[in-house]
Parts: sequence; structure tokens; C-alpha cells
Amino acid sequence: MQDCRHGDGAAMRKRARSRRKLAFFGALFPYLGGKRRLCPLIFREVDRLLPRRHWTGRTFLDGFLGGGSVSLYAKAMGFRVVATDIAERAITVGRALIENSRVQLTHEDVIRLLTPNGEPAMRVEQTMVPSVFTANVARLIDRAVAQARITPDPAKAALLKMLAIRVALLEHPMSQVRKGTIHRMASGEFESITESCVHHYVEGLRLTRPERLWGLAQQINAGVFQGEAQVLKESVFDVLPRVQADVAYFDPPYPGVMSYEKEYRVIDEILEGASRPTSPFTARDGAAMIDGLLEQAQHIPIWILSLGNEVVTIGELEEKMKRLGRETRALEIRHQHLPAVATEEKKESNREFLVVGWDPTAEILASMRKHVSDVADIELADRAGEVHAYPDGHGAEHPAPGSLLDDRLKERDPAIPVELVPRLRRHREAEPRIDIPDPGGDEVTFDHDGEVPFESRGRHEQEPPSRG
Repeated sequence: MQDCRHGDGAAMRKRARSRRKLAFFGALFPYLGGKRRLCPLIFREVDRLLPRRHWTGRTFLDGFLGGGSVSLYAKAMGFRVVATDIAERAITVGRALIENSRVQLTHEDVIRLLTPNGEPAMRVEQTMVPSVFTANVARLIDRAVAQARITPDPAKAALLKMLAIRVALLEHPMSQVRKGTIHRMASGEFESITESCVHHYVEGLRLTRPERLWGLAQQINAGVFQGEAQVLKESVFDVLPRVQADVAYFDPPYPGVMSYEKEYRVIDEILEGASRPTSPFTARDGAAMIDGLLEQAQHIPIWILSLGNEVVTIGELEEKMKRLGRETRALEIRHQHLPAVATEEKKESNREFLVVGWDPTAEILASMRKHVSDVADIELADRAGEVHAYPDGHGAEHPAPGSLLDDRLKERDPAIPVELVPRLRRHREAEPRIDIPDPGGDEVTFDHDGEVPFESRGRHEQEPPSRG
């Protein structure tokens, strides 16, 4: 009996260590369609082609930065990251965490945001109270954005804006910031507020307490660590011709689903002063744009593409790569949506596609084959670069990236689909070389954590948004 308890305790401690190492993900705000729990799987696929001990100093291009999880993970793994996006919400994350290796929010920054200075009501308070925010949250958002505007250090300015975004998202259920029943908080009609929203709105009143806001600032600070990265506010189509990368990750807006521009309209208005036009990738024929994307990326040896299955099949995505001379490997990942808001039909039918394409003639891959005899038995190095905690880190624990991938695989955490692990580890006589991976069509299960699936719509809307 004692042995069992000892074994259980050791397993719990090991899981706790793994989660502490991934604490930098807590710096990111929940992002619709985000990939933080897919990161170990994405980088496992990179490792199958480009062994991890060779990652340090190699260039990783994240063509659609979005919520920042893939870029932040790549930075922690030792890659030199180049990330692009055209939305200010994404660039804010990029400049606060991806590009930034040292600057952090201080307690003085937080106190300054909470100190009344007699200023008149600014834009968010004037136009979004009480329809979207309570007055105290709107005032804090206005102050953070105004302070960012006059802050000369772009990293500190981005951190302040990121804190404002975090507060805005926390005041609403499932981080869906829009008009709903929150205006009844101002009139005292608490009994008529949607039941699922009461807790969030009440908690929103506490977001401007010093200890609460400082706690959020410390969470964001945990994502600041040393590494080399560049963030560009440009279209990936403009960046691709001049970037010499070793790996390119593409996670474009999914065709036929809710657009980011509709979902983040309020956040975009706060950061940019206006809503953004809908991305052409979101249209039902948006998958056709992937052809042009891949054509522009032919000089990059390894591609990884994420896409949903609303209007395209996994075979069609593989064919796009094969037409350009790529060998491919494809995975299907089943989403497990939040049960309170997802239909059984959606739970059963929704899939995430992960398609890997590589140039078998690329010099970098040819040199790797000399060192790897069997793709299923790749030995992972103990470390892949160093993440340094600075003395002014305010107690935040920074991850040791060298063990992230190993621990997630060994523990069979849901972040690595359980059904996939045996396939990655089993020995296959027919696969003596790294350029002959499993055929496409593997189906695995993936459960989101901290990232919000597109189909997980909240129910606090007066009118649900239409699908773009």
C-alpha cells in the first residue's frame, strides 16, 4: 500500500514539474483556435525531420502569429523566431513576449495604472460603458493604452497593452468580449443577468484591485525569457520572399468558420481605433489561398500547416504540397469541445488537420539523414538552449525548455494525444530513413486547455454572431 502511495506521489510531482516548466504559456491570453496544447505535437513533427539538438540558432518562421503560443514555444526551444501578422492584437503579444527578452512589468507600473489622476473619461469609458465593460475596467483599459502610447520602450508599451487585453477578456465569459447582459450591472438588475455570466461580471469588479492586477502582471512576466526573435507587422506573403527559414509554420484563419475580426472586434477597436476587415482566408473558398502561400515558401525545407475541416479535406491539403514536390505526413486531431456549449454533432465531426511537407532534396535534411537511422527511435537531447531568469523576475518561474518535449511525451499528458504516442515510439522495419514517415490519415484526440476552439460559442449574447 505504501509503495502505491509513493508511486502516485512521484507521478504527481512529475506532472507538477512539467506544468511549472510550461508556466510561460500562462503569460498568453486565451486565443480562439490557439495552439498551445498542440505545440508538443507540432515540434515532435519537426524533430522527426530536423533533430532537436540542431534547433538552436535555426530560423523558425511563424507566418500567422495570432495568440503567440507557437512562436513562444519555438523561442523556448532555441529557435531564432521570425513571426508575422497584420493585426495589432497579435503584434502586441509578439512585442511583449516573443521579441522581448528582458523587460518586465513592475509593481510601480501597476500602481500607476490604478492611481486616480483626475483625467477625464477616455475613449473606452466614453463609448463602451455600460454596454461592453463596467466603468472601473474601462478606465483601467484606457489608462493602460494611454500609458503605452507615451512609453518609449516598445516592449514595455506592448506589455501594458497586453495587460489591458487580459483584463478586457477576463471580464467576459469564455473571453468573448461583446455586448450582452453586462450593462445590467450598472442598473442593478442582477437577477436578470444571464446565469453563466454573473460570476465573470462580479469577478470583473475585482480586476482593478492592486493585488489582482499585480497577479496578472506577474503571469505575463513569466513569459519573458531570453531568446532571439523578430516580429514583423506585415503580411506573410510580403515577408516570405526575403526570409531564409529552416521551418515554416502556417496557421491561417480557417475557411468557413467564425472570423477573428468578428470575434475580436472590440479588442481591435481598443488597440487600433477601428475594426478590421475580414481576412480572405476566412471565406469558404479561402483554402485556395494556401496554394499561393506554399508557392512563396518553396525555399523553406520544412512546412507545417494547421487547418480545420469545415470546407477542406486532409487529402486536398496534402495534394497541395505534393504538387510542389513535397513529401508529406498528415495527422487528424479530434477536438473535445466544452460540453456546456458544444453540440454532440460538432464534438463528433470537428477535426484539426496538421500537415507536414518537406523537400527531400534540401541540403539540411540530407545532412540529418546521416545521423538518424530510425525515425521512431529519435533520441532527444537533454537541453535545447537556455531560458534565463533575471534577478528582477519578481519570483516568476521561467521554464527550462530542454525538457519540455521529453516530459510531455513520457507522461502522456493530454497535450500529446494518447493514441499518437505508441505510433511515434514503435519500431518499424520498413522505415529505416527519416524521409519515410507514417502515411497520412492518423487520427488522434486533442483536448484544448486555455485556448478556445472556434466552435465553443458562449451563450451570453443577445444575438449570436453569424459565421463568417
